[in-house]
Amino acid sequence: MSIDVKGTVALTGRVSDDVRLEDARIDVWARPNQDVQKKLKRGDTVPRFHLPRSAVTAEGDEFAVVLDRKSLKQRFVSDGEIVQLEVEIYDPKTGKRAFTTTSVRSIGDDRSGRKWVDPLRSPLSGARPRIAAAKPVLLDVPMKQAPSTRDADIFNCGTQKVENEWDAWADIGETFPVDDGGGGMKFTTGAAAKFSVAVNLDFPTGSWTDESSSTMSSEKTYEWPAWGAAAGADVGKPRKYQVEVRYQLIKCSIPPYNMKTWHVLYPSAYTGLARHKIVDRPNWIGGDFTKCGPVTSSLWSRSEGEGGSQGNSWKSSKGITELGGWAGGFELKTEREWSKESTITYKMGGADGANWLCGLDEKPGLASKVGQFSKILQKDCSSTRVPVAADVKAKAAPEQTFNNYAKTTPNGWTGGDSTYSVRLPDGRNLWLYSDTFLGPLKSDGTRPTSAPLVNNTFVIQNGSSLSTIQGGTASSPAAIMPPPATSTADHPRWYWLGDGMIATVDNQDRLQVIFHQWEKFGPGGWDFGMEKVVVATFALNNLKSPMSVKEIPVAADRGSRIQWGAALLPASMSGDGYTYIYGIDDAPTNKALRIARVKGSDLSQVDKWMFYNADLQAWMPEWQQGTHSTVGIANEFSVTKWDEGNAFVLISQDSLDAFSAKIRIWSNCQPWAFGRALGQDVLYQMPEVGLFGSYGDKNIFAYNAHAHPTLTSGGRLTLSYNVNSFDSTVGSQGAHYRDPSIYRPRFVSFRLVSSSVARSQLKLDVGNDGAQASRERGVGKPPCTTCRGIRR
Repeated sequence: MSIDVKGTVALTGRVSDDVRLEDARIDVWARPNQDVQKKLKRGDTVPRFHLPRSAVTAEGDEFAVVLDRKSLKQRFVSDGEIVQLEVEIYDPKTGKRAFTTTSVRSIGDDRSGRKWVDPLRSPLSGARPRIAAAKPVLLDVPMKQAPSTRDADIFNCGTQKVENEWDAWADIGETFPVDDGGGGMKFTTGAAAKFSVAVNLDFPTGSWTDESSSTMSSEKTYEWPAWGAAAGADVGKPRKYQVEVRYQLIKCSIPPYNMKTWHVLYPSAYTGLARHKIVDRPNWIGGDFTKCGPVTSSLWSRSEGEGGSQGNSWKSSKGITELGGWAGGFELKTEREWSKESTITYKMGGADGANWLCGLDEKPGLASKVGQFSKILQKDCSSTRVPVAADVKAKAAPEQTFNNYAKTTPNGWTGGDSTYSVRLPDGRNLWLYSDTFLGPLKSDGTRPTSAPLVNNTFVIQNGSSLSTIQGGTASSPAAIMPPPATSTADHPRWYWLGDGMIATVDNQDRLQVIFHQWEKFGPGGWDFGMEKVVVATFALNNLKSPMSVKEIPVAADRGSRIQWGAALLPASMSGDGYTYIYGIDDAPTNKALRIARVKGSDLSQVDKWMFYNADLQAWMPEWQQGTHSTVGIANEFSVTKWDEGNAFVLISQDSLDAFSAKIRIWSNCQPWAFGRALGQDVLYQMPEVGLFGSYGDKNIFAYNAHAHPTLTSGGRLTLSYNVNSFDSTVGSQGAHYRDPSIYRPRFVSFRLVSSSVARSQLKLDVGNDGAQASRERGVGKPPCTTCRGIRR
């Protein structure tokens, strides 16, 4: 601003469109304070103070307004020394006009000298800007063409009346916690926020503009805690904070014509109500690590003392919502100061959780917006050893126990696949099976063609005793998770299961199992695919049906859905308080691993799952932000802790080649980004497979190997794998009826010992493109690690 003005300048401005202001009429008004405004009702006249014409100096396209604080009565000064000014401009040469309004704050005193500044740049407390460096508000004022039927005498608004009023919700802040973190806000008495003012100079036919604003100080304290019982269930979710603001529609009239000249939509008061809303997490968090940094303290607060009003104010471009009864067709903004009266707080997680903060435009202490981030911290892996299998033995327990049970059970399990296991709190083992044949077998050991086949069952093992749990009744058995109601004869749907575990849900031990809902969508033998993924929670005293089912979000595109639950690593085994959930991006070969995790053990807290991003080396809050990790593993596998080697071990059938008979070992010191020791990574070769296998049958295949921590004893581990046949004929000569022993799990015991390969020499089968590239190569048909090969 180049104008030389005597006196204390409260406001400066510059007009658009090359308008010269020397001959323009400029009127400046002070509006009533908040106490007066909130008492105004419909039909009331708005009291205003008209500044003398001598208070305005204009030169070229610039103007300045001088204001003596002593000349204002208290009814025109709100708490915090805030004054609302209106500027009306009419230029007779061009016929253009303008109306704008803004707030200014008086700082300093008579001894040090008073200044007028932007209220959002001069908080009530803390490190205020130096008086000598304080600058008045500078406005850019757009000029618009005035109707030709009006002249300067009737342009300016002499009288304002309240025509209507509505309440609206105004954004005043937001926090974006992740993982085990939390976010909250405090907006206390005296905190300042700026709200858009909408102006229509040709109401009701003209257009509305929202360049003007009004700043109001809070008259009470609003608080959303970031931790503790008072914080509520949403404390860990991204949310915005809102206060309710009353807007008044002001009509400008000019006596004696009493013409309706223009309308202004003004915020007049806070109503005293507040709330929060869950919002989407923005993608700028973690997008630029130069604006991020670690936080080691348990709490972090963003206030004026950490940059505050010296940095960026907080803004919301669509900050006013639900303006009841109003459809003006415009968007109103909000802006909030950073001060000790207006803060956000983050509860930080541990070193493995919500451990970073990121700013939108600066480092967090100076940023306009701040979000929490979960950065992976590399751990000391110097003591980690690479495992290799030794002393491998086939036909391990409980293989014979299952074979014996199948021969004698009148209506229980006689064969099945998946073969996951969970140790129940009472010490018994619970076996989880997908497609299951039920008994009895014939006296000659063959299976009758009338044998029931259900899509999922449980088997309880108590020593050498087994018992089957299924849905339905003994005479009419059904799956524990029966087909959904949407399943029809023309469009069948069913559930196969994934891994399971004991979880603490509402302070109770519960069984949780991940199920995959599949659908048959065409007439072809391979025309089926996964449709949904759910977490089913069971009461331990009723395992026949789940007490609740929670859906896990997956992609809309069938070919891009992640099969979550291929393996689980419970928090009791991970060592860092997180349960890890492993999923598969399926493909004929080179299946790709995806990893999620959740704090604690409750898998049904789906909204708290975090997803591994290999590129950012971070845990991200949305499944779409996850990336592939290891490739070449199968649809089912296991991840277990190998304490002797300070490592996590992934055991899986190899999917680097289609229908491979190899079971491999991958490992890492952390439960992600697994690698394998080339030449020493094959744990076992499944002998049943193919024409040259133990059955001498080209239709025999094996799949889905995983280890069972429930069977670990004396330093020995046990894995299982499934055997099946492509021959799905229903008849006495069909493979599953001629020889029921085919479709049963095999068990192998082994020890893990240290390899001579250093951890740095591990082959990392990592990449985002493995699964997609396999699909594009079109290797074979969909693999039978997903189809099971059984007639349905």
